[in-house]
Amino acid sequence: EIRGTLPSRQPLLPEIKKVWSQLPKNIFIIPPESPVSTYAAMEQCDSVIIYGTKTGVELTSVGIPVIVGGEAWIRDKGITMDPSTAEEYFQCLDQLPLGERLDANALKRARMYAYHFFFRRMIPLQFTEPISENPYVKLNITSLEQLLPGADPGLDIICDGILSGSPFIYPAERLGIDRV
Repeated sequence: EIRGTLPSRQPLLPEIKKVWSQLPKNIFIIPPESPVSTYAAMEQCDSVIIYGTKTGVELTSVGIPVIVGGEAWIRDKGITMDPSTAEEYFQCLDQLPLGERLDANALKRARMYAYHFFFRRMIPLQFTEPISENPYVKLNITSLEQLLPGADPGLDIICDGILSGSPFIYPAERLGIDRV
């Protein structure tokens, strides 16, 4: 989890401790309140197992192989190892350590997906401002004109998606961000 965002309703560490009182020495769990940077730790890993996080998008975009142990944004994109059964999961584990980073083709696809995920699927709204306490966002609406069609491209995309079924994808070129 990222500090300063909504906390998980089902923290994973207590669930793991219910089953295993002590983990093997090669398994590390970094809890959300830890001062350890996930990004610094990931550089030391041969590969990473994720569960229910967007971290896989970030990991693959720097070439780190990922095993998806559940649902995650990166699952089924042809970039990660995506076991669907316990047997497939253990087959992935049997391949460890992998001993290499993602190949050039997989790295390119991972970066293209990261671009799509972070710059096209995360739709900016001009009238929102991040804040450090719950609810973590402040609405800065001073006039109803801010909500009219054409006033906010992000809001237009959301409304079009709801009203007409169009995809919820923001054209990142409006932000001046080039493709990878």
